Amino acid sequence: MTEDRWNWWQSRRLRYNLALAAAGWLAYGATLGMAAFSGHPMWRDWQGGLSMTLFLGVVFLAVMGAANVCYLIGPALEAWLKPADPTSFRRSAYPLGLWSSIALPFAFPAIYLAMLIGGGAR
Repeated sequence: MTEDRWNWWQSRRLRYNLALAAAGWLAYGATLGMAAFSGHPMWRDWQGGLSMTLFLGVVFLAVMGAANVCYLIGPALEAWLKPADPTSFRRSAYPLGLWSSIALPFAFPAIYLAMLIGGGAR
């Protein structure tokens, strides 16, 4: 039973990471678009753009690492709760965790947008 649970969650980890990576690229594109639109000084030359890209990339890798640690909550919670219908639990828990993790990278462009609206990103 324990091995079945672990295998089920691990078999979806690649899909989870690919979705998270795609969300990261989309969030980066949104941030880049807002920065270009606002004329942010970091994006006026290639050195500023490169340094910002490297910074955002490192931050995103840390977020992906944290998300993968949080991914382990799924099988741990299933082991702790011991649901009567594990299939139903998995069908609801996995998408909840996936969509929550996909939303996380968009916190960066949301914060940047709030800074632009407030005038603090110039």
